[in-house]
Amino acid sequence: MDVIKELIAKAFAVDSIWSVVLRGIIWIVIAMIIIISVDSPNSDLSSKKLKANLGFFTMFLLLSGGLVYLLFGIGTK
Repeated sequence: MDVIKELIAKAFAVDSIWSVVLRGIIWIVIAMIIIISVDSPNSDLSSKKLKANLGFFTMFLLLSGGLVYLLFGIGTK
């Protein structure tokens, strides 16, 4: 159990290489999901799906970033 706690602490520590690796894995997974979801032989349909998925992802990032800022960023200077 201590090993798992130590690995989780290293994965989220700012000065650890494992945090960079974890972020890279997360971005690769997100990119693969977007690529797989828009794979279609019809180029018009594929373009529309890509725009919809990227728009949804951008909106998700903006909203979640704003909510995290409102939750943890107020009162810090």
